[in-house]
Amino acid sequence: MNLWKLKIVAKIILSRLPVDYRNWSKVNIFKHGDMDNYEYAVNVLKKHVIHLGVEKGRAWKGIEIGPGDGVMSALLTPIVYGGSVDLVDAGNFINKDIDVYKEHLDKYVDLNPEYNFSGLDFSQGIDGLLKSANSKYYSQGLASLKLMNSESYNFIFSHAVFEHIRKHEFVDTIRECYRLLTPQGVMSHVVDFKDHLGGGLNNMRFSSSLWESEWFASHSGFYTNRIKLTEMIDICENIGFLVEIYSVNKFEKLPIRVKQLSKEFSDLSNDDLLTSGVHLIMRKL
Repeated sequence: MNLWKLKIVAKIILSRLPVDYRNWSKVNIFKHGDMDNYEYAVNVLKKHVIHLGVEKGRAWKGIEIGPGDGVMSALLTPIVYGGSVDLVDAGNFINKDIDVYKEHLDKYVDLNPEYNFSGLDFSQGIDGLLKSANSKYYSQGLASLKLMNSESYNFIFSHAVFEHIRKHEFVDTIRECYRLLTPQGVMSHVVDFKDHLGGGLNNMRFSSSLWESEWFASHSGFYTNRIKLTEMIDICENIGFLVEIYSVNKFEKLPIRVKQLSKEFSDLSNDDLLTSGVHLIMRKL
């Protein structure tokens, strides 16, 4: 059996076992990113906040979609970038070990002594820590976005998350982002179009009836919505965003034979199929 097939079988079985997510993540199974690590979080923020374009000293409010395992972006943003970030995810995945964040922030300050995190409160648990950073954590995905106030955010970003949004929720998620942004608000999203089975396009072998089923899509750790670049841009532009392709990555050659694709993908352009990743900047018109 091919490795990608084994991964599907293994993850479907493991995801049904009565094991808490935090225990899986400790052994890097079903782990959602590395945002409890300051080095990773700093690099992610640099990639995105540069596109916000606010004047130095001007306060701003943002949303990170899909922070995964950590809240480090919310802790770094007030001091390093003069803003604040609310966090929205599809489940309660964050590491709540306060000592982990304190250790990483201490390391960051040691290397960057011009920053001071004395305003953060580490004595009141994760909720108190986030409150001291003017941040909130929401864990109901699209449902959480729908409860947030219109035109109350200048900036929304995500890093290798857009591809994981359930296909049937994607349009509504973009629509909610548009509603939440202030006029001239900006979004920055790095999207990974590769499968999460081996870095190819094996996810496109399956019909939507199977791939979008709860067995495949719910908590399996390999689900991607398979929305390709052209369709993604069309969705965002139809909702009202001006979309810029800031950077793009491509496969050197198609990692799968066209005849191996599910029939519903047979009409995709070679350009869409060869696009393995993209950084999109969207501006609210």
